[in-house]
Parts: sequence; C-alpha cells; structure tokens
Amino acid sequence: MSLLDQSPGWLVPYLLLMLLMLHAMLEFTVSLLAERPRGKCKPATAGELRQRLLSLDQSDQPYPLVGGRDCDLEIAWEREEPPQRGRFALSRSASRGCLRFLLDEPRGELRMHQVTSSYVYFLSFSGWLPRLAGYAGFQAGPPDSALTKEIRQAALRSGWTVRPVLWWFQATHGGARTLQAITQAPFRRLPVRLFWGMLYPFSFALGMAYLVVVAGPLNSSDWLLLLGIAAIWWGGWGFLVWALLGFPAFWRR
Repeated sequence: MSLLDQSPGWLVPYLLLMLLMLHAMLEFTVSLLAERPRGKCKPATAGELRQRLLSLDQSDQPYPLVGGRDCDLEIAWEREEPPQRGRFALSRSASRGCLRFLLDEPRGELRMHQVTSSYVYFLSFSGWLPRLAGYAGFQAGPPDSALTKEIRQAALRSGWTVRPVLWWFQATHGGARTLQAITQAPFRRLPVRLFWGMLYPFSFALGMAYLVVVAGPLNSSDWLLLLGIAAIWWGGWGFLVWALLGFPAFWRR
C-alpha cells in the first residue's frame, strides 16, 4: 500500500521524528566546531579563567568584555546611524547584539552564543506618492571566530574546551540549570558530542523504519529509493561538515 493511500494521521509522528532528527543533526554539527586544549595541563578554575579573560587587552575593541547578567561574561553592542536626510528622502539604520559566555567548570567548557538584530528603512517620494522600504534581520547561533579569537586562545591555554552552542539559553545560568534538571542522570556526564552523535543517526533510522512500517511490504525499487535518499542525505551532510571544518585532509595524519 502506498503512503498516499494511508490516513494522513501517520504524518504527525513522522514529523515529530524528523524534528527530533533535525535538532540532533544541528546540535551534533555545532558540537564538531568545539576546540579542545592541546597537551595535558591542569585546567584553571572558573574564577581564574574569568579573571584572565577580563584582563585581556581589549584596546582595539569598541565594546569591552564585562560580567554578564545571566551568564559569566558578555559583549553587548548597539549601533545606530544618524538619520540620513535628503531633499525628499529619509533613511535610518541600527543594529544591536550580545555575545554571551558561560563557564561550565564541571565539564571544563567555555560555552558561547551570539544574537544580533538589525533594521534599515528608507522613506522617499515617487512623484507625489510616498514610498517606504525597510529591512529587518535577526541572527542567532555560534559566534564569528574572529570576534572570539583572543578569548578562545586564552581559554585553550587555560586547559578549557571552547564550545559554541546553538541556543541562547545554553549559554545562561538559568538555561544550564533547567537543562541539568530535565536531563536524566545517566546522560548528565555523557559528552555532548557523543550524545547527539548517537541520537542523530538513531532518530534518522527510526524515521526510515517508521516509513517502512506504515507503507507495508516494499519491493526492490522502494528499497533502492530509500537507500538513495539516505545516501544523498548523509553525503550532503558530510560535505557540509567538511566545509565547516575548513576541508581538512582527513586521509592524512
């Protein structure tokens, strides 16, 4: 029986499985960007690392690194361009952002997350009719490495792992406490990369198995189609990760 002949109720659990798989994929992909210290050195305490980061020379940075509100450290900025006025036109733009850092001493991780927003609008006249154009943008996720270069290097020298995170609450004290409370005890000490690295292929395989169960017995062409979809998915994701890591030559030491 074809999937199109089934009741549409089968889509609900399948979509939930796919959302879980996509979230696990994103978390696992971001975890691959984590940097670990080289060599064996005794990690500094959270207080020592915090003081080292605050003492960094930030003379070339317009917005300093300071203590955070619901995080350990943060860099906040807000830029607003003065209104540009013409004979029959007016334009204005502004942007703001926040780069948060959380020191997770039990795991020895420095977590970081960035949120930025901006807008631009332009008012003019075409003949006697007013024309208004605007743009608004919002970005959130791992920060640009150029913004955190000195901070990352100082943390690595202190024996800490630097890990960008996907969601803002992962870099806040309140979010860390909530995640700790809802995480089952056996998974609390499990490495993040290992946890999402297991859940990602497992949820993908579970979704494919669900399709097989709903569709019923499959012929050879159906199996080839499923295998082709799996190959395209994993091949595309593998190339994306390879690009994010800078195309490393993994076949050489």
